[in-house]
Amino acid sequence: MKRNNFLSILLKIMGGITLLVFIFFAYLIFTINRDIDINRVESYAPIAPTFIYDINGNQIDVINTESREPISIKDVPPHVQNAFLAIEDRKFRSHHGFDFMRLGKAIFNNVTRTGRDGGSSITQQLAKNAFLSPERTPIRKLKEAILAIELERKYTKDEILENYLNTIYFGQSAYGIKKAAFVYFNKEPKDLTIGQAAILASLPKSPKKYSQIEHALPRQKTVLEQMHKFNFITDEEYEKAKNEKITFSNNVKVVEKKNKETNTSVAPEFTTLVLDEVEKILNIDDNDENQKALLDGYKIYATMDLDMQRAAYKAFSSNYNLKRNSKLNGALISIDSTNGFVKAMIGGKNYKKGDFNRAINAVRQPGSSFKPFIYLAALQAGIPMNASIEDSPLRIHNWSPKNYDGKFRDSMSLLYALEISNNIVPVKLLSRVGVDKVEKIWRDAGIQGGDFPKDLTLALGSITTRPLDMALAYAALSNGGYRVKPIFIYKIENKYGEVIYESKVEKKKIYDTKDVALLTYMLQNAINYGTGQPAKVFKDGNLIPSAGKTGTTSNYVSAWFTGYTPNLATVVYVGNDDNKPMSYGMTGGAAAAPIWKTYMQSVVNIENYNIGTFEFIDDYLKRNELTLRDIDLKVGLLDTDNVNKRPALFKTGTEPVENEKKFKNGLPF
Repeated sequence: MKRNNFLSILLKIMGGITLLVFIFFAYLIFTINRDIDINRVESYAPIAPTFIYDINGNQIDVINTESREPISIKDVPPHVQNAFLAIEDRKFRSHHGFDFMRLGKAIFNNVTRTGRDGGSSITQQLAKNAFLSPERTPIRKLKEAILAIELERKYTKDEILENYLNTIYFGQSAYGIKKAAFVYFNKEPKDLTIGQAAILASLPKSPKKYSQIEHALPRQKTVLEQMHKFNFITDEEYEKAKNEKITFSNNVKVVEKKNKETNTSVAPEFTTLVLDEVEKILNIDDNDENQKALLDGYKIYATMDLDMQRAAYKAFSSNYNLKRNSKLNGALISIDSTNGFVKAMIGGKNYKKGDFNRAINAVRQPGSSFKPFIYLAALQAGIPMNASIEDSPLRIHNWSPKNYDGKFRDSMSLLYALEISNNIVPVKLLSRVGVDKVEKIWRDAGIQGGDFPKDLTLALGSITTRPLDMALAYAALSNGGYRVKPIFIYKIENKYGEVIYESKVEKKKIYDTKDVALLTYMLQNAINYGTGQPAKVFKDGNLIPSAGKTGTTSNYVSAWFTGYTPNLATVVYVGNDDNKPMSYGMTGGAAAAPIWKTYMQSVVNIENYNIGTFEFIDDYLKRNELTLRDIDLKVGLLDTDNVNKRPALFKTGTEPVENEKKFKNGLPF
């Protein structure tokens, strides 16, 4: 009795499972028939163009990776067809869409994740490429099999094989057997040898890898063995093919990644960088299916503003120094300090896609444009901008720093020293605050790498860094003390219009905003009265709020202007690629600041561009947490005679109370 009950229950369970499997397959077939038009295979195009847009939706480039020329199966000789059948699907001529044994093994591997054997017949591969995503799941394998059966019912074997050979990817941007034969061997398919056909049959498994001859030859050996084993070629043909010397034609590019074809040159810096960034964002590895999916009808929205990019090009193309000296080069990078969006970038004069991007990769000494971080360390240590330091000869071991003009000016306030880019004062200041303090300030801005000397030469910018790093450091000043992460892409949509990536703004408070307000005030003076005057920008007759610092390295090797407005940090670098000195007088003020000015002047004139104000300064003044006092620029005390007079900014409670008459030599630090 118990045995009968057990069998009854078991039969019911098995019947239920069978019913569920039947319902599952019925639903799967229903959804496939509902969602997929099998006739679409006839017009299937492997890869749709990918479009790159700027932040306002303006198209800046179109990426095409497909290059193919369809060919009739009648023009593909049997030995070429058989090379593919031997390695991809030797039972193609006899099965009805898929090989049960290979399909079962593939599903098992996918479920257990114990292998990556595709197990797909040629018909299944065609179904997958035409109708399905490249994901590796058991459901996709089942869909492949069902679609393969439908394809086999509707089309002949020759029609399926012809479509397959015309659409598979061979690497080097070549789709289809005809294009592949030309790219790799400069031949028509009908002229391919058995050895060459075996090479081409090797490629679809991993086009990026096997498009390199050293990897293709071992794979070709496997193909030839399969052809011989299953009687696609004779013993004599096998031996001849094995001994054939194979070389690729000159059409093959060494690095396939550079082979993506673009249609425009509106912003080549961004096109090159965006393609690299997409791979990082979507974790695209070297798997060829992923590489193909990367550029299949995507819409990539870059953070670039096309109007600002054009302003950058104008600033470079119109610059006198860059035009008259063919060897002179440079870079520009402009970052929205509120969110880290990179709005404009010049990788070099006459930059073309794939060139060395100086804005991102050039490593140079920044010179005096690094000095503000010495002064920030002093402000953090409670040393106010009216502190007076003697500008006098100094010797540190075997090093004697000198000012640009070789003169010394006795005592001067920090405000004035930064304004005129004095060299002695920041060296003495650094000896007081310490190198470690300055390095922390620098690293807190998110900057890694580069040489960072642990000595007092640091005060004069002896580190090495990139324009991008300088822009990030100055962005943290522009926004009141927040580190931002640079962002080049803010959104990606797939070919179905689905948003598959949106950038996340990363901001972290790293500096006290009051200290940044004080430093910004000092750098505003550097533009208004000091070495940065060539960078002055006006709107409607009024000087826009801007702060910045020139930078010139020894012997005029590099020239910089690093500046910012309330929402934009922009760095300009000028120098020779071989790091040799430029001509005499090529200072940051003469070589870089005019480019910065031309760029920013065009930017502020863009319709509806919001210049903004340094709100963190205005707010502290309104709340009486910061206060202004007129000081004497040399002694740093309250001015009484209107000589060397300049307003200075202080944290309330730290402003001077004595006037210059009482302490003629100021308050030394």
